[in-house]
Amino acid sequence: MKLTDKRFWIFEALAILSTATTIGIMQVCLGRFELDGDSMPICCIILTSYLVGQTVAWKVSKYLKWLKLGLSTYFYSIISFASIFAFIIILDYLDRKPLPVDVSADTHIGFSTFSISLVALFLWSIVSFIPSMLTGFSASLCLSSKKSKSDRTLKSVSLELLGVNGFAYPRKEALKIANRYFNSNKPILGGDVYKLVNGRIESTSDSWYCDRKESEPSYDYVVRSYHIACDYIRDYPDKANTFFSIVIEQIEDEI
Repeated sequence: MKLTDKRFWIFEALAILSTATTIGIMQVCLGRFELDGDSMPICCIILTSYLVGQTVAWKVSKYLKWLKLGLSTYFYSIISFASIFAFIIILDYLDRKPLPVDVSADTHIGFSTFSISLVALFLWSIVSFIPSMLTGFSASLCLSSKKSKSDRTLKSVSLELLGVNGFAYPRKEALKIANRYFNSNKPILGGDVYKLVNGRIESTSDSWYCDRKESEPSYDYVVRSYHIACDYIRDYPDKANTFFSIVIEQIEDEI
């Protein structure tokens, strides 16, 4: 989960939808629930529960499948709701006030904070199901198209227009290819860096190389060239539209 991911914040904003839906269900079912100054703490607890629940759901749900996202939100919002009321119970226990002198110890003075919390948690587990699933469905519907667009990144760019017979790859793809060559026992002789400018590939004049040392075993050369290539690609300034070409050569095992 990245805090710079706009999709995450859009999903968090949907907590308002969950809160509004929950309040609407409470008004229909309870009839007496009204939005006023006394109900604001309840609304804040509801909103906080969804915000926390959706944050965890976003982290554990790798794909925007609405059913998994909705169920995860529902499950973790219940945990969040329970945690909030557990905190309230602890505060109430630490701030217990003695009974008035004119009240007998055998007199029933109503539900305890713990009992009220259990009832509230039970009601929450029922009321929050529809809003959680609605939020999961809305997020999947709204964000899946954005995700698909962001996933359409270039896997490679031809260097033919620059007179080079080969391709350049974005950082992640270049690291995968380097690992593939390493597993195939192919040393990486070096590589060049390119960038896309207005849709056209251009050389940055940056490059790296790894020559084989005298009397260096072939496997040692493969390992060393692999680490040099990966370190260069990873450490290269993280600029947008940066691509790397990789030059290889198959060496035969020494006799």
